[in-house]
Amino acid sequence: MKFANKYYERDIEYAFEMNRFFFRILGIWPFARTNSVLFDLIETVSLVSVCFFLLLCEFMPILLYVFLVLKDMRLRLKVLGNAIFGLVAIIKYGYVLLYKNQVRNCMLLIDEDWRNVVSSSDRNSMIDRVRIGKRLIVMCAVFVYMSGVGVRMAMPLAAGKIVTPQNITIRPLPSAAYFVIFDVQCSPAYEIVYCIQFFAGFVKYTITVATFGLVTLCVTHFCAQLDILLTLMDNFVNENQLENLNKKLAIVVEHQIKTHNFLQLIQNIIQYPSLVEVLGSTVMVCFAGFYIIMEWEDRNIIRLCTYSIALVMFCFNVFIYCYMGEQVVVQGDKVALKACTLDWYRLPTIKARALILIIAISDIPIKLSAGKFIDLSLRTFGNVVKMSVTYLNLLRTVD
Repeated sequence: MKFANKYYERDIEYAFEMNRFFFRILGIWPFARTNSVLFDLIETVSLVSVCFFLLLCEFMPILLYVFLVLKDMRLRLKVLGNAIFGLVAIIKYGYVLLYKNQVRNCMLLIDEDWRNVVSSSDRNSMIDRVRIGKRLIVMCAVFVYMSGVGVRMAMPLAAGKIVTPQNITIRPLPSAAYFVIFDVQCSPAYEIVYCIQFFAGFVKYTITVATFGLVTLCVTHFCAQLDILLTLMDNFVNENQLENLNKKLAIVVEHQIKTHNFLQLIQNIIQYPSLVEVLGSTVMVCFAGFYIIMEWEDRNIIRLCTYSIALVMFCFNVFIYCYMGEQVVVQGDKVALKACTLDWYRLPTIKARALILIIAISDIPIKLSAGKFIDLSLRTFGNVVKMSVTYLNLLRTVD
């Protein structure tokens, strides 16, 4: 099959490779991997079941430990942060599974744009946007997995075995847990639970990176399409042959409508994952700051460094979500400004009147929102930081 873009296969592979890697680990990549429908179904169901099993096997014992074992409020707060992070991961994972078909439609539209791009300058613009998005995903993955390694491996190993005054040896786990039916400190229960918690953490961190990658892929592609729209507008008003004006006007209108529909699809897909991420990260930034203060008082350098990395990770995640929303607003303002400053006087009167509708559509503010009531922008990031500091001051008053 021939495509308008002769480099289509290489380009789409470059655009999707990183997102496909993380999505396939979780079993939520919306396209079949083989020609066998049965094999793909078995693979997807197996991966999703294993992921949910691991997440719940860590989440439920943490809750039991917090509300049935711990009595001191400060100790409860010290454990509760991990439970909140797990709950956020479960919600985002379930939402992406629920809206898998819409994710697939979004990917198909991106695929179609890569197939049909003809101009080398437009293709280069799309590649540049993909390159920026991949760098952001790599940065997110580095922060997430570095903090994960610290929490899952460094802190338990650094703590070592703890001997109580009753001469009972306690081996620390990556996450605090309480199992009603068996003693987790006995072998091989300890080793099994340790492995389950380790891989549960890996799943949680992969969910964070995968949802972040989905948002980044969609928004960077949308911004690239607005760059192309700006070029199409210039080409329309600079056209000297009258017989080509109708064709170029139609191309501008079709592309503008397509980009707006694509933005609406993005909004439907990411509005609740981004809401969960913003609210969850706001709370987690607060908890991370609280843990840093506690470890500073206890002079525990390893835990202090680990929680510092986690604090940077949560701040970075919220910042990039807000940065993506800011990019949508900035690109929309560029299109609105371009539509209002086109050299309309160079066009025939009838064709110049056609610009009125283009200007009217371009003036409609475009933005991304988390849950339809929190606009994603750099101002929102500032509000998140201020809110986290406020909650942190409240936590510090807990005895």
